Amino acid sequence: MITDYASLQSTIADYLGRSDLTTQIQTFINQAESRIYQNLRVAPMEKAIALTVSATGSAAVPSDYIAMRELYLLDVNGQPYQQMERTTPFWIHQNFNATNAQGDPYYFAREGANFIFAPSQSVNTSLGGIYWARLPSLSTTNTTNWLTTSNPNLILTGALLEAATYLDDQPGVQYWTSRFQQAQAHAQSTDDLERMSGSPPVMRRG
Repeated sequence: MITDYASLQSTIADYLGRSDLTTQIQTFINQAESRIYQNLRVAPMEKAIALTVSATGSAAVPSDYIAMRELYLLDVNGQPYQQMERTTPFWIHQNFNATNAQGDPYYFAREGANFIFAPSQSVNTSLGGIYWARLPSLSTTNTTNWLTTSNPNLILTGALLEAATYLDDQPGVQYWTSRFQQAQAHAQSTDDLERMSGSPPVMRRG
């Protein structure tokens, strides 16, 4: 039974029937986590974001950032009042001059390690929102996360897929690819169903 990092490693070793891959199993787990975050977007990965837009119209991207879910302007009381619209860096640079475009920003784009905004203004602007973040990686010091506590089959099948790739086991790659895709689809659909449970979402004008 998988409950933490150590039991995950031992379960993978049992499936492989190998005692000589201890170090590699840790790599398989890390690679599986990266594979999972390529497509999975679930509530446990959501994280609040608070940004202060500089006078030049930029703010740093969080180190654990995967994708933005929603971003909005905050008023002086810290309350959201306008949702930001995502666009491309090229569009911002083409349509706004950072040296003279004034007013509250309502467009944003990612440009390398920063978000950029337009229009920009000479005083700081506060933004809030939600982004999808990579969970803290499993390790000897971080022994559990959402994957081990709620979706052990997902991280297990992902790690075994990475192991099959490493061992050049083509039948194993095909088998564990299918199992991994099924586990990921189940995790995503379960989260999607929860989002739609209860009464339907309603857009209200304040």
